[in-house]
Amino acid sequence: MKDNQTYTYFSSLPTLRQVSHAWKWIIRLAALAFFICVFIYRHSILCGIGEFLTEAESPAMTSSNQTFFVLGGNGFERGKGAAVLAHEFPNAQFICTGGGDTLNEMRALGLNFTSSDLTRKCMIENGVDSLRVSELGVATSTYEESEEILSYCINNNLKEISVVSSDFHLHRMGMVFGDKFQEKGITVHFFGTETKDFKAQSWWTFEAGLITTFNEYIKIVYYVFKY
Repeated sequence: MKDNQTYTYFSSLPTLRQVSHAWKWIIRLAALAFFICVFIYRHSILCGIGEFLTEAESPAMTSSNQTFFVLGGNGFERGKGAAVLAHEFPNAQFICTGGGDTLNEMRALGLNFTSSDLTRKCMIENGVDSLRVSELGVATSTYEESEEILSYCINNNLKEISVVSSDFHLHRMGMVFGDKFQEKGITVHFFGTETKDFKAQSWWTFEAGLITTFNEYIKIVYYVFKY
């Protein structure tokens, strides 16, 4: 009587064509799952994109902080925001920065003001004593303003300051002011003013918000590689 024997048969390994076909389907399914997740969580993602721009770490305020620098670029909104802070901190001094070129609309009226001029005028018109507001009107970019402010702090032995700008500008401000001021032992607080052209929770719903957000992200990338 013959012993019962069992045999195991191995199929041949998959061909490269079969492997390639399988990977194509895996990639397609992964992409589909990704886009489904993006669609489901689109509102949270878009809000996160806006909120990222408004984030900047600031230590708690102390009584020794009596100098505020207001960056140039939007004299009306930043000036109004700085005026609110001036009433909140009645003993603080404010220094407006920004050389910049006069807006074309103002040139048409025969007016010639720098960014710091406009911010200072706006603060005074909003009830701030003119003796509390001075200017550093040379710098033409956020980086140049940071260098100008750093020199001012060193020359005047300031160890704690505040910097005021538009809320969407806060993250880039933190990038520019952070390390070099910390290396000099200078504490920097950041204050963001509201702007009609940007809302962190709805920037994608109107044209000005889209333009402002994309422009700021482009500037962040530029600053990463430039500085």
